[in-house]
Amino acid sequence: MKTVHSKSLIASILLVFLFFNVIANEGDEKSLLWKISGKGLEKESYLFGTIHIICQDQFFMDERIENALESTRKIALELNMTDPNIMAEMQQLSVNKDFKNIKGDLTTEQAAAMDEFLTKSYGVGLDQLGILKPFVLSSMVMLKMLPCEQQSSYEMFFVEKAKDRQIEMVGLETVAFQVGIFDEIPQRIQIEDLAKLVTEDDGMEEFESLVAAYLEEDIEGLYRLITDNDMFKEYGDLLLADRNANWIPVIEELIHQQSTFIAVGSGHLASETGVIALLRKAGYTVEAVK
Repeated sequence: MKTVHSKSLIASILLVFLFFNVIANEGDEKSLLWKISGKGLEKESYLFGTIHIICQDQFFMDERIENALESTRKIALELNMTDPNIMAEMQQLSVNKDFKNIKGDLTTEQAAAMDEFLTKSYGVGLDQLGILKPFVLSSMVMLKMLPCEQQSSYEMFFVEKAKDRQIEMVGLETVAFQVGIFDEIPQRIQIEDLAKLVTEDDGMEEFESLVAAYLEEDIEGLYRLITDNDMFKEYGDLLLADRNANWIPVIEELIHQQSTFIAVGSGHLASETGVIALLRKAGYTVEAVK
């Protein structure tokens, strides 16, 4: 399989905190873009579902999304990616407690496969990188498995838009909070999922199906695909529902202050506990933009 040359280890770590949100809303229409209005809002805001890792030639951005973005005065992402301290904080929180190396938690076969993959992809092996938390390593592995040389990031696209337009960017939560979510999931489960990436062949097939559904804006199809994932079956509330509920008061404050373009992983739009349903329940009109 063709490997990908990422710009740096930091860029890889940067993507991991957002990776596990690649699912979408069990809604009534196919759309990634939703208009928020009503309940006394002076101007509409927009909600957009992203996929956080994608090949550059599959990056999806059309006129209706661009127009929505241009009509708003603030951008909100899961994290404030313009924060100058975010990289350092991510690095600090990406390492296992007491620099424990996960190599001893892998079978001999798994450790050998992981070491070979990391050495080939990053120039250093498990002895050096094994101190990183499993979900960080999982993101690094996925980046290198993509069948393309160049990747694009929706988050970085919106960062550049904020800079170009000189408008404020805010985050719905902190890096520490996001990392803390994975700290609540047993590490043995994360290590097993990580090992499967380098010892089994179906991981990328699932991801490719998710990308295909995303490009079709098939939010129901995305939801069906992701609900087969064992980690989401057991920890879906922790990864999605609880965070969605936490975001609603933050989003409400933002959209009442000024028109805001809110871009989050598409999974946060999903089901009766998703952002769309919760905003509607709070009294807002949320409509698909076609």
